[in-house]
Amino acid sequence: MAVWSSLKYAVVASCAVGLTQVEGLPTAAPTSAGITEWGIADRHSLFARQNVVIVTGAQGANPSARQVAVRKEIRQIINNQDRSEFHLLLLALRRMQNMATTDPLSYYQIAGIHGRPYMPWAGVNAPRGTNLNTGYCTHADVLFLPWHRPYLSLFEQSLWSNAAAVVEEIRQAGQTSLYNRYNAVLPAIRLPYWDWAADASVPREVGEMPTIQVETARGMQTIPNPLYTYRFQTNLAEFAAVQPFGRMRETYRWPSPTNTPDGYTSQGAALNNAMRRIAGDLRNRAYRLLSYTDFNAVGTRVTAPGQPARDSLEGVHDTVHGTTGSNGHMSFVDNAAFDPIFWLHHANMDRLFAIWQATNPGRYSLSGSSAGTYAIPRGTPENMNLQMPPFRSSENTFHTPAGVTRPESFGYSYPETLNQTPGNVIAAVNRLYAPGTPSGNLGTAVRAAKHKRTVVRRQDVKPASNLNTPPSPDALTTIQDKVVEDQKYQDWETEIKVNNAALKSSFNIHIFVGDVPSDSKTWASDKNLVGTHSIITTVDGGHMESLVSGTVPLTSCLLNKVVTGDIKDLEPATVIPYLKKNLKVRISMPDGEASDIKKVDKLAVQIAVATVTLPASKEELPKYGNYEVQFDAVDVPKGNFGA
Repeated sequence: MAVWSSLKYAVVASCAVGLTQVEGLPTAAPTSAGITEWGIADRHSLFARQNVVIVTGAQGANPSARQVAVRKEIRQIINNQDRSEFHLLLLALRRMQNMATTDPLSYYQIAGIHGRPYMPWAGVNAPRGTNLNTGYCTHADVLFLPWHRPYLSLFEQSLWSNAAAVVEEIRQAGQTSLYNRYNAVLPAIRLPYWDWAADASVPREVGEMPTIQVETARGMQTIPNPLYTYRFQTNLAEFAAVQPFGRMRETYRWPSPTNTPDGYTSQGAALNNAMRRIAGDLRNRAYRLLSYTDFNAVGTRVTAPGQPARDSLEGVHDTVHGTTGSNGHMSFVDNAAFDPIFWLHHANMDRLFAIWQATNPGRYSLSGSSAGTYAIPRGTPENMNLQMPPFRSSENTFHTPAGVTRPESFGYSYPETLNQTPGNVIAAVNRLYAPGTPSGNLGTAVRAAKHKRTVVRRQDVKPASNLNTPPSPDALTTIQDKVVEDQKYQDWETEIKVNNAALKSSFNIHIFVGDVPSDSKTWASDKNLVGTHSIITTVDGGHMESLVSGTVPLTSCLLNKVVTGDIKDLEPATVIPYLKKNLKVRISMPDGEASDIKKVDKLAVQIAVATVTLPASKEELPKYGNYEVQFDAVDVPKGNFGA
């Protein structure tokens, strides 16, 4: 495979050419917060000269051309009548998963950067003062989004190179027709994203098909589905410290004990039921977060005593992790990246980051203090020039938050952001996410009532099937005058603060309005569930102690209650007594077992309200006022454990 070898080493050894020729990319240089402080001259040097990997992303066969391809939603690729792109993606990912586990561009090695097996990747060693019992990833940290951008680009870099190798193998096999089709789609191969905010369900091809058919040089063949699971080639010794992962020969979602050789199977249907139950919660959170203007607020779940609780892209990301994993690999930071759905999920997180950047030009700036990783000591001051190991921008420097500003510099973009104005991007966000949110549905209802365009049938005046999804615009037309005045309405939320390491493991905070089933294993799909906020830690959970926050929106639920007549409006005098009587907070572990709320260190759940102004045009987002706390639902430090 001489051609594959040349492609591979062009990517590994010479990709700096592609990166330096990307217009507008800042040059990363050692700073006082960077390599000098980390002791590059001693035996703890971050750099080793063997296995040097320069992270450029998928720049194509000709890096100087600065090719930019659009990452696509996974369902768009799956549903394309021409299956060439989907089949090539599957073959490339399968090839990447089968690479030798010692190769720094293998699936195993790249996934291992995020957490276990807690060892140097590509010669990037741990300097003094770092935590050797964690991975390189930055969680509970303002670097969360910028650090994951070169991480995904590294994965995409290897994925594209494997796709190129597959195409070359088909050419050498003399399959001219198949070669022409796959070669035609090769430039478009990028890491797909899973837009759970638009559609929270997991496609069958990702969640329910252990094997899948693809067209190869030998015709149609059935292969292990590389989107469904990753099968480990190692002896799992690096996972044996915390069972059952030392026994799991492949990655699982919602693992259930069975008589299979591994002893487990994934439960795709249960996963989809849980994701659909919180679909409105996820969409509303993502839509609201895109209205934030401060990157330090939108970027990380970390908060501090005395600060108001707030949501973040990292926080909603955690909930997707917890819900897709449910005691499988995605439930824990140190194991998550081995599950193929991790990459689809994080591509969507990067997309939301890119959308936020596009709608907030000039506002991407960060400052903070590192939570500590395998390569960054805890307490390291963070700024736009801090280097982010282990992702090299050159042989002697790492990528920085400033240097990863533009996705295009890594050879990709997104449908909503490529060559678009901020107004156009906001219009795209409104098309995708406003329907099915309180603001979107109320806005439609108000406009319909104003122009008297809608005659609502009695049978259409009904609540939504999920409490976290608002009633339809038709149903809201009949009550909009009770909840909207002068284009404004009252928006309610639960505000959550908790110690990230409160239970020495990942856990879930569930918000119910109404009765709660006694069987905690049914909570994730219960009709009275309004939303879930997940806390994601390592399997042992002990070293990630920090105060974090998140929210669960309540307005969709309350609008349903107005439609059913349980409450008359959204005013505090109406809502406060109703929620004091009906809102309940419950805690579950990743396996679904209930946990005693009294044991959840620093847990505080408050109910807050803000005034929201509906957007006046398609190129505007809702304007959220300051949330004011109305009452404490739970305050563990003060002995308030809720209903």
